[in-house]
Amino acid sequence: MTTRPFFSFSALALALGLSAGCASASLPQHVGEVNDLFAARNRRDLAVSVPGEDEDWEKTAAEVPKLLGKPLDADGAVRIALAQNRELRAAFYEIGIARGRFVQAGLPPNPEIDLSVRRPDDPTQPLQLDIGIEYNLSGLLILPLRKGVAEAELAAERLRVAGQVLEMSYAARTAFYAVQARQQELDLRVRALKAFQAGFAAAEELHHVGNLPEVDLANQRAAVEAARVDVAEAENRLLDARETLHVALGLSGEQTQWSIEARLPDPPAEALVFERVEERAVASSFELQELDARMRAASKRAGLARTEGNLPHISGGFHGERDASVWEIGGHVTVGLPIFDRNQGTVLSARSEFGAQRERYLATATALRATVRTALNRVESTGRRARHYREVVLPAREKALAETVLQYNAMQVSVFQVLDSQRQVTQTGLTYVETLLDYWNARAALDQILAGRHRGLALGPAGAARNNLPTGGDSAAAGH
Repeated sequence: MTTRPFFSFSALALALGLSAGCASASLPQHVGEVNDLFAARNRRDLAVSVPGEDEDWEKTAAEVPKLLGKPLDADGAVRIALAQNRELRAAFYEIGIARGRFVQAGLPPNPEIDLSVRRPDDPTQPLQLDIGIEYNLSGLLILPLRKGVAEAELAAERLRVAGQVLEMSYAARTAFYAVQARQQELDLRVRALKAFQAGFAAAEELHHVGNLPEVDLANQRAAVEAARVDVAEAENRLLDARETLHVALGLSGEQTQWSIEARLPDPPAEALVFERVEERAVASSFELQELDARMRAASKRAGLARTEGNLPHISGGFHGERDASVWEIGGHVTVGLPIFDRNQGTVLSARSEFGAQRERYLATATALRATVRTALNRVESTGRRARHYREVVLPAREKALAETVLQYNAMQVSVFQVLDSQRQVTQTGLTYVETLLDYWNARAALDQILAGRHRGLALGPAGAARNNLPTGGDSAAAGH
């Protein structure tokens, strides 16, 4: 008796009882794991605010309005950035991506059920029913290897995000220092403008009584207008610096109406002593630890591919057939022989990935040592220069101004020489502010390196605002 297929289909069944279960993790757990990395290093100041639930993450952290309600300082700026910077939040979701792959890698393969119904040629005969269950035994055997690869990748992702936390804190801190420096620059530019305006007012009086040539008066007017331009440019630089800080902190709308502690702090009176900086930087580097985790993942991936390639594909199950009123049941094993495809290409790729990560590890270690030495040199150099300006150069300029004023009171010098001396004090103050900015940027960079991150650092001089004040010195001397 011949039969014709009536219908046939395959369906996925529920996972086996030995399944890894519904392992999952919420966003607060991802944040907490990164915070634990910093807690182990006694850097709880870098802890990110943990949301109660995923949706709470979208709300403004409760501490942000409190920090913005008073004059903002550098530590407060860092706290705000860690609380609500959107790029940082996105990084924590990326941990969830890696964790999802880890969970998926730990799930055993699903069994497959095959059903078929056949109708005999003789319509008086009952339908024939076939049922079979198939299970991928090879997939179950290599489950621990797959899970090990995903676990190493998850650890690497967690370390990467920890490094991003450091990078964000550095960006917020240096952006805050830039706002302070630009505010001080603006104050000094305004003071210089007032000096030029006073000089021009004096020049007008002298010109009015015929004691100052027209050309000198014109030079004084030009100096005033140039100083106005300097003030306008300083205002723009301050606004730009504030907007850069807004991006780092994730502020918008009414949150941008904050005040700031106006002055950059002076450097310590004595040079700081840093010991074993290279050793500490290497030991704490999240980048090196991340690369090490990625090397482990590549090594595990090569082992997985080699095992998959050499292990025969084994599946087993049983089959039942109902013919008339009789059931016939039996088992079977299917073995796929690894003759041609033994994952040779996948193994080669994994080994090459391991080699690439190893070379990146060595290159990063070399760059890290150079970066920490550069940062330390810049801290020491800018600290010496800042202290020299504060203790020697600025007092000398101020003393010169005081002596010039005494000579002016004795009618031995002109008012233009007094104003020129005042301009020199202002210019020295501007240079001191830029040196202070260099110093605190270098301190922030060194702190970030020792905390575990050396990428994203700007170790060159600030320099962007090192614009000399027009002094009009020649015209002032000519008017004497």
